[in-house]
Amino acid sequence: RQDNLICIMCPMIILVIFIGFILGMIINLLADSLPRYREVRGFHCISCGAKRKPLIWSGLISLLVGKRKCSYCGNLQEWRGPLVEIAMAVGGYLIYQSDPTVSVMFPRFIVLFIFVLIAVIDIEHRLILHIVSGPSAVVIFILSFIDPDVDSLNILVGGVVGFFSFLLLYFLGQLFAMVMGKLRGTQIDEVAFGFGDVTLAGVIGLTLGWQEYKVVAALIAGILLAGVFSFLYIIVRMFRKTYTPFMPIPYGPFLIVGCLLVYF
Repeated sequence: RQDNLICIMCPMIILVIFIGFILGMIINLLADSLPRYREVRGFHCISCGAKRKPLIWSGLISLLVGKRKCSYCGNLQEWRGPLVEIAMAVGGYLIYQSDPTVSVMFPRFIVLFIFVLIAVIDIEHRLILHIVSGPSAVVIFILSFIDPDVDSLNILVGGVVGFFSFLLLYFLGQLFAMVMGKLRGTQIDEVAFGFGDVTLAGVIGLTLGWQEYKVVAALIAGILLAGVFSFLYIIVRMFRKTYTPFMPIPYGPFLIVGCLLVYF
């Protein structure tokens, strides 16, 4: 009986790792296209726009076969490609290990895919695109109807709380930038929170729901993580004598880490 169980598990483990790998490829495709064109342009070199051959659509495969250089411009593919594919493959394995039930794995794959995509784009471009967060919110809300153990009203309240709490912070950030700009005599273009962070907080609320204050815990965790990173970042920049006030950092990844910590 144990041997039969092992025979069943091995193909499943390979399958979920492969699914994670494919989702990583799709994340790279979307992260290359959406911030620049607001549409999917296919696998291409982000330096010159030339289409990549199917064999090297994957960043990991192109690395393994030694085809990281673009055939047209000669620029190397970014390391983000293989790293995201490996991370999603490992994520697939961990999701399977935590609970191999399909009804549990499927939503977790979707949630991981959405938030890794948002984090990658925000890290590279400091953008949280509405064409990503909008459909993501719809998909996550629909998932709440599929799972009988999830209360859709609880999910909706979580989304509302997440969105409007960060909307308040967004306006406070705008006010702070305006006041500091007047005191310094210069216009401050960077703000504490962008509106993309507001929509992301709404998506996080829909993911976690209001019950047991999960959305509040996730957002506070994200804010604290961002604060710790910012403090260390400022210390390092001051030590190197390269510090300037109001240096921007992508905020979304910290909120996402807080969300995933609570979700998983």
